[in-house]
Amino acid sequence: MTRPDPECFGDQEFEDSLEPHHLIRRAEAVARAGGLMLGAGTSALRVRQLMRRASAALGLDRMAASIGFTELTITVGRRGVFRTLVTQVRRPQVNAHRIAVLQQLSRDMPERITATELHQRLDAIEGHPQLHPAWLRGLLVALACAGIALLAGGGPREAAAVIPASGLAYLMFRRLGRWHLNHLAVVVSSALTASAAYLLAAAVIQGILGEPSPNLAAGFVCASIFLIPGFPLVTAGLDLTRLDLTAGVSRTAYAAMILIAIIIGVWVVAKLGGITAFPTPVTALPPALLWGLRLVASFVAVFGWAFMLNSPLRVALVSAGIGVAGSSTRLAMTDAGVADHVAIFTACVLMGVTCAWLAHLLGLEKIIMTVPTLLVMFPGSSALRTLLYFDAGDIGHAVAQGIATLLGVIAMVAGLSAARMLTDPEWIFTRDDPPTLRLPLTRRRSKP
Repeated sequence: MTRPDPECFGDQEFEDSLEPHHLIRRAEAVARAGGLMLGAGTSALRVRQLMRRASAALGLDRMAASIGFTELTITVGRRGVFRTLVTQVRRPQVNAHRIAVLQQLSRDMPERITATELHQRLDAIEGHPQLHPAWLRGLLVALACAGIALLAGGGPREAAAVIPASGLAYLMFRRLGRWHLNHLAVVVSSALTASAAYLLAAAVIQGILGEPSPNLAAGFVCASIFLIPGFPLVTAGLDLTRLDLTAGVSRTAYAAMILIAIIIGVWVVAKLGGITAFPTPVTALPPALLWGLRLVASFVAVFGWAFMLNSPLRVALVSAGIGVAGSSTRLAMTDAGVADHVAIFTACVLMGVTCAWLAHLLGLEKIIMTVPTLLVMFPGSSALRTLLYFDAGDIGHAVAQGIATLLGVIAMVAGLSAARMLTDPEWIFTRDDPPTLRLPLTRRRSKP
């Protein structure tokens, strides 16, 4: 290639003539693919995997990436020339369907592809609308929160009060998010709305029935449980397990800030409404009826979470079935006197292994199946009680509840990580070409 003569061009034209435009276009395509995957909420491993395969298909020799929570930096090289790009994710959110489609793109990446062709495929993925209408997601989220209230010890009255509170708060959360307001402010406002609306609905039910609810606090925190950052918590744990510290630490910090915002919003209303931290009495029900309610509540809760995360219907149904098995295991163990964090760990291992097996069998994505099932394990009630005990000056009980919350979260992430290491060589090996694990009764993945 002949070097251009600077005397034949202006300064800007001469500099432009030296730029490797072909490399820049390919780097932009790789960065865009990684940014879409990161913005959909999945782990750093899958983001890096997609970018690596796209780089190879585009004919790039090298690709290195530093992945955080809201930005990624990539450096690509071809024939000794390198370029670095930074991509930012302005609005972190979770889109399970987009994760599945991008994973399909990653697996089916051809040996050779042009930057224009890759951009066209990404345009189609980015332009795909939500799978479910907003009203349906709001209804199912409300029912999911009511299911969690039943699992937390509430009765039909508490579940009935949770439904309008959670539905209203979820729609408000979506509306404020579309206005691009500060995310933490949106979370606090939504938690305040859910908690206040719950107390109002409970007061209306009390006025109709003529007697106060003995389990008012059981459903109080569940009205805003949909705000729990399940995907960031899970992917943070998975990233830290693989020592992807940049992504893992930033996701953990984000999840911690969201949890604090939720607790502050709920605590303000609890303080004004006189909600105490004392454990609620357990409603005495016949065993058959109790377990029937638990099974239905677990199914509805996981199914609602899956729809909230934009999962396809088949994924939501499979996740709900796995969630019933995991939730039942945990509840049976705690009923038998097993420590709650031990029961959570066991149930999460069971759900993680089952998700991996069914993902291979049915051609689904593990991560979008797993996260909704884990949300029924999150110790939200003990987190609220920790703050209320601290506010009341009962340091002993506050520390005990805080430790219980921390152990529950650790057990949840550790259980899933253990299941991943048992079923996925990419998590147990650190090399780029791990051996293939063949699970029984598996078949070729189908297009989601």
